[in-house]
Amino acid sequence: MRKFLLVALIACITISTLSLSAMAQDEAKDKDKLQNTTGNVLLGWTEIPKAVAAVTKDSDNPFLGITVGLLKGIANAFARTVSGVADVATLHKTGQEEIVKPSMIPIPDTSTK
Repeated sequence: MRKFLLVALIACITISTLSLSAMAQDEAKDKDKLQNTTGNVLLGWTEIPKAVAAVTKDSDNPFLGITVGLLKGIANAFARTVSGVADVATLHKTGQEEIVKPSMIPIPDTSTK
């Protein structure tokens, strides 16, 4: 009887330890999702100058950067902002991933060639 109780106690401790670590990982994912969602909603507009800079750098033509880059940036900004709003709407659902990947906006390299 004592051996059974000891085995049951060890099993309970093991299961509770594993579930605590799983809950901590879920909380970290939820915190990351909240930060990414907030960034997408508030900083989606930064896609516009990023796209203008990238197109200008790639084509070496400022006019092309202003026209094509502006249109690309507006489309990307709209998509990122809308996906952030959609993530806000689904924030209460635990374990759901963000809609847009990458969630953070990369900064283009502006160094000379």
